[in-house]
Amino acid sequence: MRWPVFRGSADPVRHAATWAASALIVVWSAVLLTRTNAQGAHTRLLDTVGLIAAWRYGWSLLHFLRAAVFLHLVFPQVAARARQTKQATKISHIYAVVASFNIPEAQFRAVYRSLAANCLALGVPATIVAAVTSDRDCAILAQLIAELGETENIEIIAQFQRGDGKRSALAMALRCIAQKLPPANALTVFLDGDIVLEPDALRKSVPFFQADPALGAITSNNDAVLNTDGLTRHWYGLRHAQRHVLMASMALSGRLLVLTGRFSMYRTADSIDPAFIAAVEDDHIDHWLYGRIPLLSGDDKSIWFHLLKRQRKMLYIPDVKAVGFEGLPQGDSFVVGTSRLMFRWFGNMLRANEKAIRLGPQTCGGFLWWALVDQRLSMWTAMVGPITAILFSIVVSPLFLLYYLAWVAVTRTVVSALEGLLWGRFDPTWPFLMAYTQIWGSFLKIYLQFRLNRQSWTRQGIRQGATISVENLAGAALHALAFGGLICAAAWVSGLLEGQM
Repeated sequence: MRWPVFRGSADPVRHAATWAASALIVVWSAVLLTRTNAQGAHTRLLDTVGLIAAWRYGWSLLHFLRAAVFLHLVFPQVAARARQTKQATKISHIYAVVASFNIPEAQFRAVYRSLAANCLALGVPATIVAAVTSDRDCAILAQLIAELGETENIEIIAQFQRGDGKRSALAMALRCIAQKLPPANALTVFLDGDIVLEPDALRKSVPFFQADPALGAITSNNDAVLNTDGLTRHWYGLRHAQRHVLMASMALSGRLLVLTGRFSMYRTADSIDPAFIAAVEDDHIDHWLYGRIPLLSGDDKSIWFHLLKRQRKMLYIPDVKAVGFEGLPQGDSFVVGTSRLMFRWFGNMLRANEKAIRLGPQTCGGFLWWALVDQRLSMWTAMVGPITAILFSIVVSPLFLLYYLAWVAVTRTVVSALEGLLWGRFDPTWPFLMAYTQIWGSFLKIYLQFRLNRQSWTRQGIRQGATISVENLAGAALHALAFGGLICAAAWVSGLLEGQM
């Protein structure tokens, strides 16, 4: 197991100051938690949240251990067998679907150049269907074909998007592939329009399909290029580390929690199935309050659910990276920008989660099914600590809030350090960004749980469900009732309602 690289700001003074401040906070917090107070404030607070904390951190430790087993024991053996053995089943053709909506020119060129280079390196015929938005995109693709000079093995088809979202663009591209009557043993790549594949990404990924006829889908590791050196960079780094650990843990079960749209690969026979295309183009959920809700984004979740329902085997490839041009929505502050992104991500998760849980553990597999259930529970349990601390600080003493913040600093440092150990990088801001994402993210998840009809797509400027209606007012009332119930439950369990303090 390799030790993480401690990366931070390019400014060494600022980087050193960040490390010093973070270390001081964590050390002070640890010392504070070991001291006894006349009121026993921290002891009573930790007793109140201790059971939930043990569950949450036990679950995190389980994911860490499973991820370590997959990354250092299971995957190396699987990869060695797949990549070093001559396979009888050869891949006949590679198809790639790329959704490029108003991508800046430099990024557009980098994305298609890397994809074309990967296809040529693979040495099999390839067809790239590019869902584009302008004549500029078409001109760049024509230039790329001229630059390649090897057009007999690669074809690039440009299709104009309708502008009503990514789903219709993907469906049009898949129908284009279906019309070409793909040969047997072909594979289809899904790639977001701002994702650059590292060299040999396809050559390292394809052998897994050759070696395992039961494999239905793979998805890869992710990383990011950002044009900022602030909290946003570290927040994305933490997200990728958390994703890496969770994906590796789930991969032990032969199923994943998502097949990321940034870069995933499927058998073409599955991807041109009319049911597959329908799931991409026109997915929906039926909600008891909001009725039928057409899903605006989350096409990757729709594909995942389609394959999960058919019990297709899924695999995470940790040594292949898809690198995205990431950043917050233009003009947004850190809090506003990250909130808008989490609003979309968590909304997609909640809408897909409800359908998947109904499949049951027999279809999903026991561990994956419980992970889906845990997604719904964790947004509530993550709020118990801060709510209890605030209640204690108001009713008894402000020291309770101080001890809770110390607890957060110490525990998040341990958890983020473990994730950094498997990811290979760590930054001293991660414990605090983790606490921000968990607590504020849980608040957003609870908010969205009662407003599943609210959807937005930042890049395309599409929004749904934000109008005033009877259903939305009812959802807001239920949200207030549920959150109020959570506060009352926290007060009752802690003994505040019974005057036990």
